[in-house]
This record gives sequence, structure tokens and C-alpha cells, in this order.
Amino acid sequence: MAKHQATTQLPATGYASAKTLAAALEVSVTQVWRMSNSGSLPKPVKLGPATTRWNLSEVHETLAKLAA
Repeated sequence: MAKHQATTQLPATGYASAKTLAAALEVSVTQVWRMSNSGSLPKPVKLGPATTRWNLSEVHETLAKLAA
């Protein structure tokens, strides 16, 4: 992943699945979860019993801080 440049593929707001984040960040879905658990990504939110998503504005904010 090259300095999180791939996040420009993501909308500025809304929610994204682990699969969508993995594709945008060019990492595996497992790595998205690891990044979330380590604090490199924000914690996801549960939108339903089987629906977990990341708030994209929080993702962009967190990645911008890490890149600085």
C-alpha cells in the first residue's frame, strides 16, 4: 500500500465493508481487521446483526493522521 493513496477511490462519506476497504487499500480483508484492531483504522460499527461497516469519514481522517 503506497501511503494510503488508494483511499481516493473511496467516497468521502458513507459506510464501507471490509471487502471494499481491502480493495481500496490494496490489502486483504484480514489485514483490514488487523488494522482496525491495532488502531490504524477506526473501529467498525454494527449496522445490523450481520452487517459491520466502517464510517468513511473516520477512515479518511485516521489515514490522513497516519500519513502526516
